[in-house]
Amino acid sequence: MATKQKWKIGIIGAGGISEAHLEAIKDEPRAEVVAIADVAREVASNRAVRHTIPQVYSDFRELLEVPEIDAVVICVPNYLHAETAMQALAAGKHTLCEKPMAMSVQQAEEMIEAAKQADKILMVAQNNRFRSDAQYVKKLLDEGKLGQIYHAKTGWVRRNGIPGWGSWFTQKELAGGGPLIDIGVHMLDLTLWLMDHPKPVSVLGQTYAQFGPHKKGLSEWGRRDENGHFDVEDMAVAMITFENGLTLTLDASWASHIEKENVFLNLYGKEGGTSLNLMEDRLTLYQDWNGTPATTEIVPRRDKERVQLFHNFVDSLEGTAAPLCTPEQALYINRLIEAIYASAQAGEAVRL
Repeated sequence: MATKQKWKIGIIGAGGISEAHLEAIKDEPRAEVVAIADVAREVASNRAVRHTIPQVYSDFRELLEVPEIDAVVICVPNYLHAETAMQALAAGKHTLCEKPMAMSVQQAEEMIEAAKQADKILMVAQNNRFRSDAQYVKKLLDEGKLGQIYHAKTGWVRRNGIPGWGSWFTQKELAGGGPLIDIGVHMLDLTLWLMDHPKPVSVLGQTYAQFGPHKKGLSEWGRRDENGHFDVEDMAVAMITFENGLTLTLDASWASHIEKENVFLNLYGKEGGTSLNLMEDRLTLYQDWNGTPATTEIVPRRDKERVQLFHNFVDSLEGTAAPLCTPEQALYINRLIEAIYASAQAGEAVRL
């Protein structure tokens, strides 16, 4: 694709996550935000004033009709991801969609087909892949420094972190689920990207709702709606086995009786292991040197991962790089999330 002087970007959805994208785009000199849309026009107007965005809409379809807009960033609730993305692609707009890609495997497949039909870039905003510590671990794995990985343990667990009680966050029909599809998707995606997406064989999952139904474990994130309800899990756990013998365990919770929030990823390899703490930006490498256990603390450069994500998105628009987060990989994660929920409902492992 020919390089443009400036890629014109539209933001669809002016909620909290849009702020993270708007701040990141400021550090991308090849792009500028020219429009923002939200059904709550006042919220969109406030973002527009803060970030000097010239055009504001209450209907995203009006934004899609603006011919100068080359690409959109989708920041709407989960249940609107697929519909919004497919309309954007059909309108000829390249699309960067917030995670999770979709509420279901079927929706994800439809989004991929829409991107193919439109011949436009569809990328999912899995920003943690762009962390410098994650990139360092990926390099170790690609170089074989850890040997064959045989087990991974990952998770995102909070003490009091239920977002927007009663809002779309806590309604299955609108969110697709609770912490598994909200924050667990981040760790599942990051871990399996590091391991080159092995073929899954079986999934055993369980979900719990010990806090949310009683309005306990709440956070300040999101707007509460006392007239809403809570019908999702507040904790999910899973064990996944893969064709090559690899196993993975996942914990995802919004609320737990634990010391503090923990976001972790541990890899167990034949020649070494790693422990990545995303909350504390701490990466530890475990190996043996001449038969003696050796522990090394790694301090990679701390980059702004959302800035790096948007750099990659623009590189993809210009044809100088491929999207690091492909929709096919996001579909893979959707399949696993769907299987975890199915296993929890059935009370037994699900074969894939």
